[in-house]
Formats: sequence, C-alpha cells, structure tokens
Amino acid sequence: MGRKKFIENEDGTDAVIETEKVPKKKEDKEYRLKYLGANIKSGKKSFKDQFFMSYEDGLKLIKKLRGKGKGGQLVQKKMPRHVSLPYHMSGKSAMDESIDWIAQNTVGKYRNEYKGIVVAVGNVETVSAPRVIADQYAFHTDVAINQIVFIPKVGDKYEANVKYVQEGLIVGVVMGMITIHVKLNDKTSEDQVGIDDKILVKYNNIRVKNSLCHLTGTYVKMIEKAAIKEEEEAVEDEADDEDEAVKEEVKEEVDDEDMEE
Repeated sequence: MGRKKFIENEDGTDAVIETEKVPKKKEDKEYRLKYLGANIKSGKKSFKDQFFMSYEDGLKLIKKLRGKGKGGQLVQKKMPRHVSLPYHMSGKSAMDESIDWIAQNTVGKYRNEYKGIVVAVGNVETVSAPRVIADQYAFHTDVAINQIVFIPKVGDKYEANVKYVQEGLIVGVVMGMITIHVKLNDKTSEDQVGIDDKILVKYNNIRVKNSLCHLTGTYVKMIEKAAIKEEEEAVEDEADDEDEAVKEEVKEEVDDEDMEE
C-alpha cells in the first residue's frame, strides 16, 4: 500500500490518490546506515578492549611471571567500591554502563591500599542490591571490580619502550602505560639510546601525586634497537651527498688557488 496524495482537480475540487509504493533497495539502506546515521547493527566496543592489556592477558602474564620466579610483580585483586548514582540511572543498562565507566577510570591509577598501579580491569560484580537512604537524590550499591595490579619492587628490572629523550633524561613506558624516568649516563651515551628503543631499567622509586604516579629507575642495558625508518635513511643519504659535494667544491677551490700561486 502506497502513500496518499492530495491533488486539485480542474473544477477546483480536491481528490485523494494513492501513490505507488516503491520498494527500497538494500544498497540505499546500507548507505543510510553507513553515512547518515549510526550503524546500530555493529556491536559497541567494550571499554575493556581499549587498553594496552586485557584482563585475560593480565592473568596469563601473572602465570608467566610466576614460572620465572617473579611472582608478585603482577597480582589479581578484587577492589570493593561503594557507588551512588542518580535515579535516572536506576535501569540495569544505565547502571551497568555507569559502573563500567567507573571501573575504566581506575586503569593507570595508583592504589595506595595495594601499593601498586591498576593495569587492567575485568568484570564488575554486584555485591549488594541498590538501595535508597532517606530522601537522598541518589541510590546506593556496592560492587567489586576485578583488577590486575602492577606492584613494582625496588631493585627489580623491567623492560621499557623509550618515548622521549632530552638533555639528562629518558622517558619511557613500562607495560605500555606506566611512565618511568631514567637519568642519562655514560652507558646510555655509549649505547646511543633513542626514541622507540627497548631498554632494561632497574626500578628505584615511585613518585605519587593523588592517584597519578611515575616510576624512576637506572639504565641497565639496551635490549633492542629501533629500526631506522626509510625516510630517515633517505635524509641521511642526502646529507652524505651534500657533504661530499661540499668537500669537492672546497678541494677544487684549493686546487685553483695552488695553480694561481
């Protein structure tokens, strides 16, 4: 059944006609989903998949470190958390989304009760049913967040990827997310430590401000040198060619001066 359309006759009267229904093409629907609106068919990406390490990868790494006799650097913890949310989030979907967002924001933060840094989060368990206290404008619930916590120990050695090198300091990341500062010394100059290199550092201390932190350590050795990019190689080749050209010009000038003498 098509749509109804009003038209005006020659005598001034109105008439209603039914237009022919044209079936929509599948291509038009896919185009509309792709370009004119959100594709509701595609599933929403979980916040747990947006980090450098998933909860499952953290559990595997814990077993691997235990096998190497380094147990205790990564541990599995269940953090209790009291949550209060406004009433418009009392539905299951809204409440789950809000609690997941709270769990997400613990990643990369220093937890004083564990003396470590949260590197991954898993499922969030509801400990108590939502409840209302007096005439407050929020309801309350208790949850438990499954976490993987990195607990650094003084004297332990960790791999770090170099992200920045400046005068007197190397800035790297451990486990892809935890910042570590390493002072330059004769050994770093000898190994020519640069950006994207993988180095081994000895952990010395941690500096904490509120829930943010960074590690400090000492350079041990080079693990893997970063590959030279093609663009850098091309620039170096051009620089070498320019140096050779300058040397030739200087040599010719010296030869001309000798001939004049």
